[in-house]
Amino acid sequence: MKKIIKILFSLRIYTGKLFKKIQFKYFLPYFLLSLVIISVALLAYYYVMPMYYGYLKEREAVKLLKNKMRVDYEKIRIFKIIKSFNSGLPAITEKKVADLIFNLGEKYKINPALILAVIRVESSFNNFSYSDMGAVGLMQIKPVTGLYLIKKYRIKSKKFNYNTRFIEYLPANYLYNPSLNIKIGARYLLSLLYRFKNLKLALFAYNVGPTLASRSLESVETKTGGVIDKYMLSASESTGRLFSDFYYGYYKRVKKYFSIYDYEIFKKNRVFVNRVLAN
Repeated sequence: MKKIIKILFSLRIYTGKLFKKIQFKYFLPYFLLSLVIISVALLAYYYVMPMYYGYLKEREAVKLLKNKMRVDYEKIRIFKIIKSFNSGLPAITEKKVADLIFNLGEKYKINPALILAVIRVESSFNNFSYSDMGAVGLMQIKPVTGLYLIKKYRIKSKKFNYNTRFIEYLPANYLYNPSLNIKIGARYLLSLLYRFKNLKLALFAYNVGPTLASRSLESVETKTGGVIDKYMLSASESTGRLFSDFYYGYYKRVKKYFSIYDYEIFKKNRVFVNRVLAN
């Protein structure tokens, strides 16, 4: 115990002599600088950072509100377009169809106005339309084509319980279900856009079938003998079937309604949202 007291006493004497030798006036600027830095850090931590995060949170809230307004408005516009026709469906189903068209557009990165334009030309929004070629429903899907797409892309339906892998027969009345019909039609349109890489050719294929569309197109050989992996119109088809009034008229009609619906859904939407936020 005496040794410990002796060591502490010696340490006290040593530190006292050390403090006497130190001239604190030289350390005063550093002390003041440290004090300023600590004060700024505390101010930033307790006042500036909360204000900044509050600003970011407010901006995010405004962004979410604006996006929700955009989505709601676009769905309403799609519903009103469908409602302007005699679809043969109850209003609640038409609203579900409008939501589905919007959601599929978001999922497949297809403008919903294009899906609406195809439905307008194919069936005039009559859910129970049936063509002489056996095409059924809003997007005029043939049962054979529908079965192929269901199995290939495993398209499911809440109303009909079937195994997408083992289904061998698709009754035509299944395609009168608007949700299933649009799911198949939108996925079919997407596959054609990927395949032909051109809206005009994709719509041509949607109208006449991809097999006939592929026969109407030919690849061009390069000088070295290689083949360009790109679809080109053949000379015979350019003045024949592809640009006849019947088939080219289909493209022009889809394009016409696409422009109308694109304006109705999106152009007016931007004006509406900006006006509301301005107020």
